[in-house]
Amino acid sequence: MNLFKYAKPCVVFFVVITAGCAPLNAVNVFPSGVGDIVRASWPVEVRETSGIALHNELNWTVNDSGGEPVVYAINNDHDIEKKVYIREAKNVDWESLAQDDEFLYIADCGNNRGNRSVVQIYKVLWLSLIEGVTGESVAAEKMNIRYADFPEEKLSREHNFDCEALTVVDDELWLFTKGWGNEKTKLYRLDKSKPNQAVAAEQEYNVDGLITGADFDPLSRRLVLLGYDKNLIFGQSFIWLVPVDSLPIWDKAQRIKLHPYAQWEAVAWNKEEGENELLLTSERSPLLDESVGRLKIATDFL
Repeated sequence: MNLFKYAKPCVVFFVVITAGCAPLNAVNVFPSGVGDIVRASWPVEVRETSGIALHNELNWTVNDSGGEPVVYAINNDHDIEKKVYIREAKNVDWESLAQDDEFLYIADCGNNRGNRSVVQIYKVLWLSLIEGVTGESVAAEKMNIRYADFPEEKLSREHNFDCEALTVVDDELWLFTKGWGNEKTKLYRLDKSKPNQAVAAEQEYNVDGLITGADFDPLSRRLVLLGYDKNLIFGQSFIWLVPVDSLPIWDKAQRIKLHPYAQWEAVAWNKEEGENELLLTSERSPLLDESVGRLKIATDFL
C-alpha cells in the first residue's frame, strides 16, 4: 500500500526533501554505514511490489492492493522472466510472500481499513510455478485465517489489525501485524497444514514503527522484521534482527537504520554462496522508484 497517495501534495514534497535527516530515537542503533542498501530499478510492471522470495535462481514477487492474482519471476538482470496466474484467487491486498522447500505462501492479509477479521493465504507448489509459463494459471490451496481476538466494535483508522508480513519458522507460518495505533507488532502462529483456523496473538513487540515484511533464516535462527516510521515527514526505514528460540528473543533484538529511506515493503534472506545478505523490494513512491536492494549483514550481528 502506498502511504503517500493519502498525503497532501505539499506534505509529500517536504518528505522528499527532508527524509532521513532526523536522528533515530531508539535503542540498539548501529553506525550509519551498517544499513547502506545497494539498489537497482525493477520493471515498472511491479511498481506495487509487496513480497519477495528466492527460489530456483529467480526472484519472485507480487503486487498489492487489488492487482492481478499474478506471481512474477524476475531474473538477476532485473527483467521479468515470466508471470504465472493463481487460479481462482483474488488479490484483495496481497502483502507478503513466505516460502519453504515445497511451497510458496501468498499472504492476502492487507487490512488498512480494519474491516477484515478473516484473511487468506494461498499455498502454491513451487513445482507448478517453475513449470508454469507466462499467461498460464496454476492451482493453489486457499487458507482462511480468522483473528480470534478481532474486536466486535468497528475499528478506527488508527487500528492494530493491518498486516503485511508473513514468514515460515520451522513448521509454522508466522504472521506479523502492522500497528497503526500503537506502532507495535503482534505475532500470530499458524499451522501450515490447516486450510481453516482461528488464531489469537501469541506475543506483541514494541518495534517503534510499521512492519511491512519478515523473513526467518533457519541456519542462523535470525528473524528479520522490516519497516518504516509512521511519521512520514521525518521518517526512516529500518530492520530488526531478532534471535529465535521457540519465540523471538526480543531482549536481544537489534535495530538498524536503513539508507536510502524508501517504502521498503519486502525482505528475504539471501544465503547463496554463504553470503549473509538481505534482499529488499521497494514499491514506487515519491522517495524512490520500484526497486530491489541488497544489504550486507556483518557476522558480528548474527
